[in-house]
This record gives sequence, C-alpha cells and structure tokens, in this order.
Amino acid sequence: MRGRSEWYYNHPPACTCADCTQRRRNRAERAGNDAPGANRPAPPAPNQPSPPEKPRSIGWGYWVIAILLAVLVFSGIAIWLFAFDGIDSFDRPTASAPPPPSDAELQAMVVAVLTEVAPTLTPALPPTDPPGEVRLTLPPPTVTATSRSRPTATHRSRQSEAIAITHNSIWDWDPTWSPDGRQIVFSSNRDGDYNIYVMNADGSNVVQLTTKGGSEPAWSSNGLRIAFSSIRDGDWDIYAMNADGSGVVQLTKYRGWDGGPAWSPDGRWIAFHSDRDDDYEIYVMNADGSDVIQLTDNRDSDFSPAWSPDGSRIAFISDQDGDREIYVMNADGSDVIQLTNNRDRDISPAWSPDGRRIAFVSGWYRYSEIYVMNADGSDVIQLTDNRDKDISPAWSPDGRRIAFTSDRDGDFDIYVMDVPP
Repeated sequence: MRGRSEWYYNHPPACTCADCTQRRRNRAERAGNDAPGANRPAPPAPNQPSPPEKPRSIGWGYWVIAILLAVLVFSGIAIWLFAFDGIDSFDRPTASAPPPPSDAELQAMVVAVLTEVAPTLTPALPPTDPPGEVRLTLPPPTVTATSRSRPTATHRSRQSEAIAITHNSIWDWDPTWSPDGRQIVFSSNRDGDYNIYVMNADGSNVVQLTTKGGSEPAWSSNGLRIAFSSIRDGDWDIYAMNADGSGVVQLTKYRGWDGGPAWSPDGRWIAFHSDRDDDYEIYVMNADGSDVIQLTDNRDSDFSPAWSPDGSRIAFISDQDGDREIYVMNADGSDVIQLTNNRDRDISPAWSPDGRRIAFVSGWYRYSEIYVMNADGSDVIQLTDNRDKDISPAWSPDGRRIAFTSDRDGDFDIYVMDVPP
C-alpha cells in the first residue's frame, strides 16, 4: 500500500504529465479491445467456404484477338468445304431475276448443274405449264423389294491410266462422244462464258458451236443433232441444234429450271428433269419439244435421266431414301428399282453401249471417284482413285473407253481412260 499510496499521491488521477497521459491511453485501448465485438472481424461460420475471389476482367484486347481468331477459323472451314466443292453449294438462279446473270454467276450455276445439286433447291416461282405442253401425272412410283445395297467390302478396284486430252487453265467438262466415236462434244468457259465446243477424240481441232451460252450437251443417236441446256433467255431451258452449231431451236420455255437433256436411242424422245412440279421430277417430250409427259411424281428430287441403249429403261438419281442414289425405271416411269445404297452420293449414271453396265460417280465433299457396276447394281468396280474430283463419265461407242472430267491437275480438264472388261 505504501508504494501505491506514494505513487498515487505523487501522480493524482488528473495528472497531466506525459507518463500518466500515456498510461491512461493504454488502459483505454485495452478496455476497448476487450469489449465484445469491438473492432474485431466476425469469425467464419463453421464448414462455410471462404467467399470466392472477384473474377479478373478481361481486357478489350483479348476480345479483339478472340474475334479475329474465330473469323479465321470459320473462314478456313468455309473455304475447305466450298472450294471446288462449292460445286455442291452454289445457289442456282431464280426465275424472278429477269436480267441475265454475270459471267461469274453463270459459271457458278453451270458448276451446280454438272454435279446434280441444283435439283435439291426450291423454285422461286410457282410452276406453270408452258403453252402447248401436256402433263401426264402418274401415280407415285414405289421402290420395289429388289432394291440392292452396295457394301464397301464388295468393291473391286481396277484403275487405268487416264490421259488428259484438254490442257487449259479454265474449266472443260461434260464430255459426250459422237455416235461414230470420232468426236467429243463438251462445255467450256475458255471464252469467258460457258459454251458448247466439239473436238476430235484425241483433243485436237477444237471448234466452238455456241456463242450465247450452253452446257450439258447430249448427242442424238444419228449424230445429226445436239441437245443442251442454256440460260440465254433468263431461265434454264432445253435447246437443240445441228451438230455444226446451226439451227438452234428452243424446246422448252418455262420460268424455272429444265436441264439434263438425254436423247432416246431412236431419237424420237428427249428425257430431262424440271422443277415445274414444285420439286424436281423426270419428264420426257418429243424431240421437237411437244407432248411433255411426267414420269416420276414424289416429294423428293429425281433428276439426271439416262436412257438404256435399247430404250426400255431410264436410269436416274433420286434422294427419296435420304441421300442421292441411282435408280432405274421403265421408260414409262413404272417399276422403279434402287441400284445403289450407301452413305456417299451416287450420281451421273451412264449406260455402257451394250446395256450391261452403268458407270457412275460416288463421293462426298471434295473428293469423288468413277465406278462401274452391272445394270442390276451388282459387281461394283472402282475405276479412279484420286484425292480429287473425277466426274461426268461418258462411254465411247465401242464400250472400251470412258471420257470424264477431273481437277487432278488443278483445273477441270477432260480425260480418257480404258475400261477393264
């Protein structure tokens, strides 16, 4: 007590010396900190995770880089899918556009015709029957139980050396042999627009036959006439001319798309496809364009008709089972039979001169090859094997060779190869 009293009397509560003032401050701070909840953070609740950190914002520079990368990626995919395989993707012209298309548009549309893509599109205008034409609508054809599959495991491969008979930095395609086998008619854009040309079977002596546009040439069985399709009047129609390019006559006049002309062996009829029935169907007409008769009638697209050498049957392409396959029917549209059945597109049927085999194209996207099979769809043999597009096969009259179009050298040129027996 003595020490405390001595200190107390020497240092009363109101003492203002520096030592006493500091002591009072220290006691006040200790008393305040010891008070419940005073200046102390609340302890975390048991078993409760700590709050997440605030996400770091991404600067605008990163967004710009991401957008540029996305544009480059999608552009690359588009170029890969549609470069040359844009043959499968070009928009065909609509009948509502009266002015004639530019050279570039015409080139794109001809490309679409050559790979049988246009028939999958929808016409721009409702169909109307041209004056003087007669439509005979048959019952919807039914694929019979004789439909055959073509499994990959049964394919045989017999490649032959192909010889290029045109050499250009432009596009030559759609070859068709003359009945005597001495000439080949084809379409080309070597003058800037697509027109019909003829040359010797070895590629020499090229002569231009049309000047107002043309594609899909088809030689008549007597060698005197050539049918072809053209958009020279604003719509795709069928025309015919003499073998020397004279005497051009318009056979169809429809505000839509008529294409794929094919002469019957006796020269009396021309089969073709048209979208005049809302979707693409196979039609036949007299060689002068009269008496148009509809052979197929279903909700799917049927196109690219090809007559058998005896004139009794017509091979064609249809997507009625979900993808494009080759079918055959009687010349009156009855007894439809499916010949191919696989996940690839099977297009461009072409009968051999003896009627025993059918050449065709099979493939998808950037690559397609040429095959040959028996007329009943059996014994499929692969004739070409390239990572390119081989399309538009055409038999020589003696059945020993096939002319076709290929881009294996960078441009579409015409080639000829031997066919194994």
